[in-house]
Formats: sequence, C-alpha cells, structure tokens
Amino acid sequence: MKSRRTFLKIAAGMAAFVIPWTVLPGAWGQKLGSLLGIPSSSIEFASGEGTVWVPSTKAISRKAIEDVQYLSHANLEGRRAGTAGETKALVYLEEQFKALLLESFSADNYWQLFSIPSMKEKMIDGRALFRPDETDTLRVPAANILAGITGNNPEQTLILSAHFDHLGIYNGEVYPGANDNASGVGCILQVMRQLVKEAQDGFAPKINIAVAFWSAEEMGFLGSKYFVQNPLIPLSEIIAVINADTVANGAVGEYILWSASESSQTLIETMKEAGRVNGAVLEHVSGGSHHSDEISFTGTGIPAVTILGKEWLVNNHTTEDKISAVNEEKLEMTCNIIYRAIKSLAY
Repeated sequence: MKSRRTFLKIAAGMAAFVIPWTVLPGAWGQKLGSLLGIPSSSIEFASGEGTVWVPSTKAISRKAIEDVQYLSHANLEGRRAGTAGETKALVYLEEQFKALLLESFSADNYWQLFSIPSMKEKMIDGRALFRPDETDTLRVPAANILAGITGNNPEQTLILSAHFDHLGIYNGEVYPGANDNASGVGCILQVMRQLVKEAQDGFAPKINIAVAFWSAEEMGFLGSKYFVQNPLIPLSEIIAVINADTVANGAVGEYILWSASESSQTLIETMKEAGRVNGAVLEHVSGGSHHSDEISFTGTGIPAVTILGKEWLVNNHTTEDKISAVNEEKLEMTCNIIYRAIKSLAY
C-alpha cells in the first residue's frame, strides 16, 4: 500500500510539472478556461502595420477590478502554489503581459520556475496557514512571472510587485483570495497599463520598470526569496521595490506600510507623499510577526516596501475573502498612489 501511494505521488508530481509548463500555456489554456467556466479575460492582442505594433485599446483600458474578478473566480480554486489553479492564473497573467507587449527578462519567457516543498494546512487564530510537511519529501513546481518596460537608462530598474498565489482549497472549501492578493495584482496591472499607454504616446520612463508577480508567498515568501537568490535582474541595478498586498478593504484612505530595511526611509517618504496627494494616509508600522514579500529584500541594500490596507487582517485567510469584500473605490485609490510614487521615482 505504501509503495502504491508513493508511486501515485510521484506520478502526480510529474503530471503537475509536465501539464502546467508544456500544455496549459497559450491557446490550449484559453480553451480549457472556457470549458471550465472561467470568466473571459477579454484580451485583444497587439496590432499594427509593418514593424510598428501597439497594444490594443481594450488591453490598455482593462481595470484592476476585472483582474480581481478573474483571479478570485472559484474555477481558479484559490490559486494555491504548485496547483492547476495557480497555473491558470499564470496563463492569465502571461496573456496580460503579451497583450501589453511587455518585455521578458529570461529568453523570451516571462516565467521563472522553481520548486516548493509539500505543505500542511493549519488553522491558527481562525486563519488558515501553511507549514512545511516534514514527512513528505516530494517537491512540486511553481513559478514567478516577470516582465517590464525599458527605460532610457537600462541599467536601473524599479520593481512593482505583488504575490498572486493564495491558499487554494482547505477542508473542501475554496479560499478565493480576492483581497489577498488578487487586489494587489490587479492594481499593479492597472498601473502598468497606464505606463504602457504613456510609453506608446512617447513618455518613456527614465529607468526600467519591471512588474514581478511572486508565487508561494503564502508558504513563506518562497517566490520572492528564489528571485533574490536567482535574480533575473541584477540586484545592483534595482533601485527600489514597491510591493502591493491586500490593499482593497477597510476605509478608503487608510493604509499601512511595512519595511524592515534601513535603506527604505526615502522610499517610505515617497509612498507617504503619494498618499497625501491622493487624500490618503500611509502609516509606516512594524508588522510584528507579519510580513509580505518586502522581507525577502532585507539585507540586499535594496529599498523595499509593502503597501496594505490598514484593516488587511479582516477576513484574511478565510473563505470570506471574496470579491464582495473588495472596495472598488479603494482599489482605484491604491492604483493612484502607486502610480504617483512611480512618477516620483522613475520619470
């Protein structure tokens, strides 16, 4: 019985690796999405004459709330790292990058593959959390996804980031992860769409602007840690990291900032000023035992900060974190704050 179970786990692990990275991407993945009832991404790809190609109006005008609706749909099964649900999210994000003509950092491939250990789910203070399963040595594939806009100085890069994974299915229930962290992903995508439009109109940034969507944040910031250890962008060229996590609940103008890096003070002030301009208050606080992917950049000398809604813990890591809990007005304000900060740092 034990040998049979081991065989099945190995077979499942191989299938998890082969299917997501050889079959799902591209048109086949889109067809699968329609069969499973996943909401349409409504993307039109770039068009043009000769060698001049531009993103479509529909691709540029897509809003953050549409991304949140898509990523938190039940058919993505909570986007747990290393599952088919995460792969569906990756395919969706890849479509957005392609539609915006964003540049890749690795051999014309947006994905950065890595592996993650098996995890056990635990309920702690009413929140579902992951802990490594020390009894299981099977590792499964996961992936970050990165792209960017080239600036006039290609030797400096500002990273905008958010984790796109969530908890998946636990005790038979889907954890949608609308606020945590489809909201952060949606905001970064909406800001990038605006920057792409401006670049198309001739307003290029002074430096590169990269977008990074991290996997396996819920399992201990594994995706961002992997990037820091295996950077697709030289760490010495990264001037700052603005990370968005759980940004769309609570009072519209109330946010907090997390940063454990001593080099982040100027970045923190830039974010606070971007908040003031938009009628919001961003308070720099200690997360205590809580962190997001900004923590992975501690010790690198790279300023890194995470913006969150002040009431981010409400319904966090529960089945109630669904689209109805997302405040669309706050989602838009978050986009405006991040956009303003980018303008100060990269234009």
